[in-house]
Amino acid sequence: MEKWTTYYENWINDQGISQEDKEILRNYTDEEIKNNFYNELEFGTAGIRGIRGLGTARINKYLIRKVTQGYCDYLIDNVAEAQNKGVSIAYDSRIMSKEFAFEAAMVFSGNGIKVYMYDRIRSTPELSFTIRHLQNAGGLVLTASHNPPEYNGYKVYNETGCQLSTEETLSLTEKIAKISSFKDVKLDESLEHMVYLKDEVEDIYVKNILGLSLTSFNKELKIVYSPLFGVGLKPIERIFKEVGANYHLVEEQSIADGNFPTAKKPNPEEQEALIRIVEEGNKVSGDLLLATDPDADRLGVMSWHKGEYIYLSGNQIGALLIDYILSNKKYDPKNSYVLTSIVTSTLGAKIAKSYGIDTIITFTGFKNLGKKMEQFKEENKVVLFAYEESIGYLPEDFIRDKDGISAAYLVAEMAGNLKRKGMTLVDKLNELYKKVGYFKEKQVSYVIPGIEGIEKISGIMKDLRANGPGEFDSSLKLKEVIDYKEVQIDNENTNLLYYSFVDGSWAGVRPSGTEPKLKLYINVVDKDEKTADEKVVLLVNWFDERIAKWL
Repeated sequence: MEKWTTYYENWINDQGISQEDKEILRNYTDEEIKNNFYNELEFGTAGIRGIRGLGTARINKYLIRKVTQGYCDYLIDNVAEAQNKGVSIAYDSRIMSKEFAFEAAMVFSGNGIKVYMYDRIRSTPELSFTIRHLQNAGGLVLTASHNPPEYNGYKVYNETGCQLSTEETLSLTEKIAKISSFKDVKLDESLEHMVYLKDEVEDIYVKNILGLSLTSFNKELKIVYSPLFGVGLKPIERIFKEVGANYHLVEEQSIADGNFPTAKKPNPEEQEALIRIVEEGNKVSGDLLLATDPDADRLGVMSWHKGEYIYLSGNQIGALLIDYILSNKKYDPKNSYVLTSIVTSTLGAKIAKSYGIDTIITFTGFKNLGKKMEQFKEENKVVLFAYEESIGYLPEDFIRDKDGISAAYLVAEMAGNLKRKGMTLVDKLNELYKKVGYFKEKQVSYVIPGIEGIEKISGIMKDLRANGPGEFDSSLKLKEVIDYKEVQIDNENTNLLYYSFVDGSWAGVRPSGTEPKLKLYINVVDKDEKTADEKVVLLVNWFDERIAKWL
């Protein structure tokens, strides 16, 4: 019997599933059973994400209830006075996010754990801030970040406001596995232990962000902003109004709509999602285009430069913010650090080093960056900036997750400061390249959905490990291949192959932790832009040839 058949039969026989839903399940075709039950959703880089629907491989109220019951068991066993400290819950504009939030709230309340629930959609960074501010035992946010509209997800946080570490997630997973039936979940439909949060915490969060200011805000800078139908609108508008920013909204994308009608994949890391904001920018002659993803933890940036809008990657914005922060802030270089992930360009690290600041590397995901921040705080070390290539930035110490809202404010302030000097963000980036070398990057995602996708992605990684790198072009001399399944960072491993070259260039290959895709990261460095671009092409072609046979 195939495992999906076993999972399906378990659901049909589970007394915790309603008769109405069992009737829907009984009408599934064999193909639907296979697709909806081919695996059990697991925690990835940033919580659990999946397509909405009934089944073990889908996001639904039963999964929300079961995972939340496991989380309750975990908190009660691991956090002193967890029931009194309580948890905070946030949800975004996605379809079913609010409903799933209330499902989770009923389970917390059923376990005697106090619940602080926001009265409207709120951002992921605000959730992290709230946990820390209220000194909760933990919390969660119902979101699938930048995934397409059919997805939803569940991000879990510890008492520091950081996403659960790998070790914590394993412990939570063990608790979830012990729940054999959905009927064992404790539900309190009256929500006896729930308290609603309004704007009182957001007021403090916004005040703290305004306190990050490094230079005076240039009110002449024309900003165009899109929340991509998500939660960023209200806090970012509050901040921009407070500083008197000259901003324009993409009005049609400023409503909360989980269907994302004009941005079907609302990922500001991809320029396709920014078509409308470019159109609006051209209409109002905007200097700077900003877009946050639906839960507002990521920020996309485009700058007007020599007659067109130029998209700036996470690596580039991260490097620019490092330079801006370090050139305008007082710090002790012996006790201050920048944090970033293993697949982030070394451009930012090189800029930080020019200011005497070391960069510390973690594995991918802000759960790792946040954990390192907390460790450094206990050691009285200062983190000046943390970021990832996937347009996630954290310029503050008062939360433990990436923050598209504070990043939007600081990028706008930085761009306005440059405008006073007759420069754009692109001008500044080119100035940095001349100082530290030309860094070029490329990311390729090989999307392979379904059961076949899981098997193919696994096969590609096995093939790359078993058969070695082979021959690269003579202009790229391979230094070493590091397999992070074998090599540890902070006593942990991850499924990443890292190709390091003598000239400082590198490439990385890893399966996504949240989506059915294999991700290729390429970063090269050279003395001039043309040669750097040529190296990028060489590396992309090499990996394409190795991976194409699996697609």
